[in-house]
Amino acid sequence: MVNLSIKVIFAIFVIPVLASILLNLIFQKPPSDHGKGTMFDLIATRYDFINRALALNLDIGWRKVMISKVTSSGDLFQSFGNNGEMDPIRVLDLATGTADVAILLAKEYQNSSSMSPKRELKVLGVDPSLNMINVGREKVSREDLSNYISLELGDARDLKNLQSDYFHAATMSFGIRNVPERETALCQIHRVLKKETENSAGSRLGILEFSEPSKEAGIMGGAARLFIRHVVPVLGALLSGAPREYMHLQNSIKEFPSPKDFSAMMEGLSCGDNGKGSFRVD
Repeated sequence: MVNLSIKVIFAIFVIPVLASILLNLIFQKPPSDHGKGTMFDLIATRYDFINRALALNLDIGWRKVMISKVTSSGDLFQSFGNNGEMDPIRVLDLATGTADVAILLAKEYQNSSSMSPKRELKVLGVDPSLNMINVGREKVSREDLSNYISLELGDARDLKNLQSDYFHAATMSFGIRNVPERETALCQIHRVLKKETENSAGSRLGILEFSEPSKEAGIMGGAARLFIRHVVPVLGALLSGAPREYMHLQNSIKEFPSPKDFSAMMEGLSCGDNGKGSFRVD
């Protein structure tokens, strides 16, 4: 029994650490801006499968929680526009990847209550990886959701082609840590979101992201850090055949600020002429 326990501990903890160290010795550490479109082009066709494996199939549930908060559990689709107008509800999904969030938004819209008139939904998904966009378009077509969703190539740091004060909501899942100039991207998002006025409730931004647990998180936090630093790059490399890409994933999570620090950064942003307080984090 003791020998079996030692073998299990060795398999769970020691092997991934040794394999991770070996990866870092063989492959050069990716630069901090490695997580751009060309990186995801290499792993696009296997991205969904690997994502589910690395997130232990929990990521869809996390996305659903974000969507529920951004849409106020579907109430966003029922609300009237200014002066009672029924103009479409427009949602921007940045780092849309293979369109998981865009598809879930459309399904949330379809499943929302029809007791009151629903406004038309238009979701625009933007991503810097053409291969990810192409996979997303195939998924949207299979789900028969093309009436709701359009996907375009683009960068969160440069949304000049999008109208200011236009979107009722925006989402970004597992993407902001791959953006080197985060403040620039957030201010671009702020520009295209509708602002709160006497006749408008404003808009909502939902950001879903990984960060390492702090040391105060105890044993479970330590286990999570071990998983992120050693299991993720090894498992990702084995499943994708792209070790540097999953070394970047590990590094980007490790270097991303804590939720508290990231929230403080958002609330302290000064976008345009609006001064500080461009975002209010709930």
